[in-house]
Amino acid sequence: MSPYLIVGLGNPGLLYENTRHNVGFKIVKSLAKKYGLKFKDEKKFKAKVTKGNISGFEVYLLMPQTYMNESGVAVKKAKDYLKIDIKNILIVVDDADINFEEFRLKEDSSAAGHRGLLSIETHLNTKNYARLRVGIGREKKALKTYVLDRFTKTEKEKLKEIIEKAISFIELYLEKGIKIAANKANVRLKKNVEEKNDT
Repeated sequence: MSPYLIVGLGNPGLLYENTRHNVGFKIVKSLAKKYGLKFKDEKKFKAKVTKGNISGFEVYLLMPQTYMNESGVAVKKAKDYLKIDIKNILIVVDDADINFEEFRLKEDSSAAGHRGLLSIETHLNTKNYARLRVGIGREKKALKTYVLDRFTKTEKEKLKEIIEKAISFIELYLEKGIKIAANKANVRLKKNVEEKNDT
């Protein structure tokens, strides 16, 4: 059976470390820490990578070091070298069109303009892979500026819980498959439903 490849998207370097765009990195780093795994630089993948047993499965964790809009380079190199089945790839990525604290877990869906996902689709020549979208919301400012901003104090207080939830969805995805995991992940928060109904 093919191992799994779980990829957190973000931009490398301290300048971007705590930005909204790097929430994929944060989640994958926290997943590695939970299972006692340490990342190392893998030049042939242009990424940081680690490997271990997660929920009883052989899993590679990957953080591309190519900057967001070239993420597909690292994913393609790792997929080919490690012989990963496309069905066993999960991308963890920020999404400004999803409310903060909400998630969407899907496969074979649109990149929705996200440059990291667009790069992956280009290099893999398919969109038939799973992605866990992590909502970062969107204020009334330019998207490029917003995603590269740091989380607010209020958001930071909720970030630990968001990361823990994301990890639980990843574990469920491994253990039970994407459909069951998606049923847990793809839930609208009551407060956001109420806000929408009020408008």
